[in-house]
Amino acid sequence: MRTSRIISGALAVVMAASTPAIGGVAASAATVKKPTKVKAVNTKNSVKITWKKVKGAKKYKVYRGKKVLKTVKSAKYYDKKAKAGKTYKYSVKAVKGKTVSKASKKVKATRLTQPKVTVKRTFSSLKVTWGKVKGATKYEVYRKLDDGKYSKAATVKTTSYNDTKVKDETNYTYKVKAVKGKSKSVYSAPKTELYIDGIDGINVLLPKGTDTATLSWTAVPEATAYEVYDEEGKLLDTIKATSFKVALTQKNISILKYSVVPVKGATKGNRTDTVFPYIPVGSYFTDKDGNVHAKVELKVGDVYKDGAVAADLLTQTSPDNSSTFEVKAVEATDVAELTKTYEIKALKAGTAQFEVKYNENTASLVRGFLVFNEEMTSIEDNGYRFGNQLKTGVAYVDVTVTE
Repeated sequence: MRTSRIISGALAVVMAASTPAIGGVAASAATVKKPTKVKAVNTKNSVKITWKKVKGAKKYKVYRGKKVLKTVKSAKYYDKKAKAGKTYKYSVKAVKGKTVSKASKKVKATRLTQPKVTVKRTFSSLKVTWGKVKGATKYEVYRKLDDGKYSKAATVKTTSYNDTKVKDETNYTYKVKAVKGKSKSVYSAPKTELYIDGIDGINVLLPKGTDTATLSWTAVPEATAYEVYDEEGKLLDTIKATSFKVALTQKNISILKYSVVPVKGATKGNRTDTVFPYIPVGSYFTDKDGNVHAKVELKVGDVYKDGAVAADLLTQTSPDNSSTFEVKAVEATDVAELTKTYEIKALKAGTAQFEVKYNENTASLVRGFLVFNEEMTSIEDNGYRFGNQLKTGVAYVDVTVTE
């Protein structure tokens, strides 16, 4: 009996030593680690849940609160049924065979939809606006200049941002994110706007056969008035309209310049200039040889800068004026003289003539210039023969000087 107990005791020891080992192997095979690094972020059309893959797991159960949304094989899931403005808690369990891990740490996310942005130029800024995003408590505004990089411009609680730190003639692009806590929407679609500190440009209408030009421009947002200046910088008028008529009283062909400045209270935008040629009726004619003549009327002491000499025009088209055209006095140099800058200065009463010889390219340019202005003048009534324009490449300036 004593021997029997010893054998039984030994067997019991062996069994006691074996059982935990067997049980340990079974437990190891059945255990699956819970997922880690779970994140929930907004996409354009959903909340995207991601996590780190669990070794050995074949699939994953995705929970929203206590509800299983889906069992998936990859380490991501898109919750497309998340409602705008709602806050959800997500967790994930790993699955291996019939074994399911413990739930991961819960992550919270608010479904924030993509903002829709518009950008408009105001009097002295670019105003970025967007619709209210349900659930958002604030918004992040990002901008970039021309082809530069984005940087955060501001964080605001309203649905607009007024960017006053803008430079003239610069493109600005904006994107906006909606925010609540740690949740953020995706960026809005980028919107670009060119900032101009003034009006975009001035259109000029020169009716045929008249001595009045109409200046017009597009309204500047928030501007309450516009100041119109002549070429000498003299204020002609302050108006609320976006068009203005100017009387063209010059007797000679001229390159005219007018300016418009937008005004808002005591603040003024940048001056915008317009330059256009004015050809009074009868100022051009063609002689029997096809030479173009320009009639110029001056008073003693006047200086003539434009016209057939076209210094203002030609100096813009050719860096070397000596090869572009040649000007010389033909007669009566004591009545008027030619300056080194191709200007005609009236000295005393009388008549004088200057000859202008153009090279082939410049002659073509001037012909085109005259053809363009044919629409502005009455050809038939004044006997112009524009069909012979500068065929010889020669033009004349006929000057009459009065006291």
